[in-house]
Amino acid sequence: MGLVSAACFVEIGHDVISVDNDGAKIAALERGEVPIHEQFLPELLARHRGGRLRFSTSVKEAVDISEAVFITVGTPQSETGEADLSYVESVAREIGSAVHGSKVIVEKSTVPVRTCDSMRQTLALSGAPPGSFSVASNPEFLREGTAVTDFLYPERIVIGVDDERSSSVLRAVYEPLTSGTYYCQETAIRFSGYTHKQAPLIVTAAKSAELIKHASNAFLAMKISFINAVANISESVGADIEQVCAGIGSDSRIGQPAQL
Repeated sequence: MGLVSAACFVEIGHDVISVDNDGAKIAALERGEVPIHEQFLPELLARHRGGRLRFSTSVKEAVDISEAVFITVGTPQSETGEADLSYVESVAREIGSAVHGSKVIVEKSTVPVRTCDSMRQTLALSGAPPGSFSVASNPEFLREGTAVTDFLYPERIVIGVDDERSSSVLRAVYEPLTSGTYYCQETAIRFSGYTHKQAPLIVTAAKSAELIKHASNAFLAMKISFINAVANISESVGADIEQVCAGIGSDSRIGQPAQL
């Protein structure tokens, strides 16, 4: 979802360089080709490409002129079920060798708790001068197909910060959403049914933010498994699962069950 995040950051007013080591992919993006199917993404890319949104294959170029650097690489599961952090480590090494001045390095990928700690080590060992960088966690809660509206109209924005520098920069990055000013713009992507006038911001320590992401994923998976089991029982006894869901969801302590 790195491309979605890049386009949405530009949409709320920031200058962004989106980096990928695949030259063919970057060339396609520069030509205006959209590699994934996401509602509103083609409109955002057409609106901002060649303006505040640029594409590059150079991590060094992007780091040199950026105040905040977001890492959005994949973390696929290994054969043992653990997250493969090799892409995160590789990018962190490239960033570390390019850091000059004050930078905030932000992890957006789904990673184990304490990844921010290990990234600090990697950045330092890769040449980033002491005191030149901060590391923060900013987990994504984006769904395929609705990622743009999930980003622009979030149920919550979580930033995990361990120092004032990271907190200040990330608060400023999301200010158009948390203040509600983005939603007042005539050109804003519209999304009906959003109950918040301002996007809720949750500020935690980095480890807490990392755990929030995993706990949210685990809880959603549990809800889906549970309601699927209830659906099987409903079918076997002749009950109506939709009516059962309505009855369960009317309890404010439970809320609406996850979709089947």
